[in-house]
Amino acid sequence: MGYLTRLSVLAAVAATAIATASADSGKLQAKVVKDTGAAADDIRPAFEKFGRLLGEPDNGSGPPAHKGRRSINWDADGVPFDMPGDFFNTAVPRGAVFHAKHGEFRVSNPPPVQHIEDNRFTSLNKKLALQLVPFSAPRLFTPLRDNVVEVRFEVPGKPGVKATTTGFGAILLDVDRQHLTSLAYYDSHGRQLAKVFVPAKPGGLSFLGVVFNKPVVSYVRMTLGNRKVTERDDGHGDVVVADDFVYGEPIRAQK
Repeated sequence: MGYLTRLSVLAAVAATAIATASADSGKLQAKVVKDTGAAADDIRPAFEKFGRLLGEPDNGSGPPAHKGRRSINWDADGVPFDMPGDFFNTAVPRGAVFHAKHGEFRVSNPPPVQHIEDNRFTSLNKKLALQLVPFSAPRLFTPLRDNVVEVRFEVPGKPGVKATTTGFGAILLDVDRQHLTSLAYYDSHGRQLAKVFVPAKPGGLSFLGVVFNKPVVSYVRMTLGNRKVTERDDGHGDVVVADDFVYGEPIRAQK
């Protein structure tokens, strides 16, 4: 059984799982952590365990480091509602750059100083807002014009300097359908290392993270349901938005 197949099977074993898979062609290994819950505290242990797997400490917005992790919870007042994709490696140096169709992103619940009324994306989709339970209240993240977003890694505080990391995890909200929302991990050559489906929890919270034993992840492609945030979330469509991200310290990519 090939590496990708084995990883996918292991990732689907249980609602909360930690599994190890080995690449047939080398010593690359990965651990998958996932969980679901109706409230933030239900999945907090899995989120914190994954953070420990990535390494201590959380380096915040500090200078480049050789170990530890970074995280994004969106909640600072300084994060704009119409957030630029490079915000988290220019204004806030955390080594994560976001790419999506048309390059537009939104972060909910902006502070009054931004003069935008929004509560869990009520300005984009009022019905969806009723189904969203934040992990770290109140602010949430979504691409605006598509349901696919890539997280590309750079050396923290050094825009344009490509980096790799050991792993990445995300908390996603209102995942209604199984085998639809996914995280796919790629190396610096664009080769897919793994693709794992996020466990469903309608009206609740889902967590998924994959960590490798080497800093091989150049970017992660997140497929959030099958509808963009402004579309209907119904029996045929699934609109999914994101809360907290956590990932290993991005280090300069090897040439």
